Amino acid sequence: MTSKIYFECYPCLLRQVLDAISFLELDERTTKEILNKSMQDLMNMEEDFTSSEIAAQIHQNIIQKANGVDPYQNVKIMSLEKAAEQLDYARERIISATDPLETALKICTAGNIIDYGPAADFDLRNAIEHVLGTPFSRFDYKAFKSALGYAERILFLGDNAGETLFDKLLIEQINKPLDYAVKSAPIMNDALREDAESTKFPDYVTIVENGTAIQGTVLSQCSAEFLQKYEMADMIIAKGMANFETLPTERDRAFFLLKIKCKPISKLAGLPYGSFVLKQGGMLNP
Repeated sequence: MTSKIYFECYPCLLRQVLDAISFLELDERTTKEILNKSMQDLMNMEEDFTSSEIAAQIHQNIIQKANGVDPYQNVKIMSLEKAAEQLDYARERIISATDPLETALKICTAGNIIDYGPAADFDLRNAIEHVLGTPFSRFDYKAFKSALGYAERILFLGDNAGETLFDKLLIEQINKPLDYAVKSAPIMNDALREDAESTKFPDYVTIVENGTAIQGTVLSQCSAEFLQKYEMADMIIAKGMANFETLPTERDRAFFLLKIKCKPISKLAGLPYGSFVLKQGGMLNP
């Protein structure tokens, strides 16, 4: 079971279309064609589609109209550069902390503001300070630490480019072999293999692709190779709201790190809008 598209998704999806068009600087004729096609897709979408799936459909249409150019390519480069500027500062905050793992989890979650979907403006230094000084609305740290002690097959579901660097800080504290999952083709500013490789994870990290160009993890669309790793994992660490939305029924093995940026998801999960979260289990599990 996955959550479906909500009324509030429509203006958000159209804003994403406008963002992509502005990044590409397309002519008026092509812009109108993209807008018309996007609105048709929204009107004619299948009832069981999630917002991630319709966003992927719209995004692929934009890439096709732009002759294969990824509108978010420069955005991802900028995100990685902005994250790199704060990396040493963030690592020092972790190393000097009383509990480095706990601090790494919080800073890793702060990285979830790197987003050109629901919230396009971000300041990483302020986010780090804010997340370290503000209580999480949900922080299942004890359960996370316990699960980490027993886990032998860890799967880390990445989110956006730039966030990979903050994920690296948490992975350094985990200090155990794990698979790091990225998308197989462009979808907005989600991390691809090249983004993860440029992050220079520790040697015990294996980068894997999930076989999709869809935000989050839509299991029905993932590759057989990825699904095998997913099913075998005894601990899943999932970054970002799209993973939280598309894996709502995951239970105790899964831990979601995110900022709640969407009011329908906030209401469905019972978590305050705008809050930071480390939650054991999906949003439909208490």
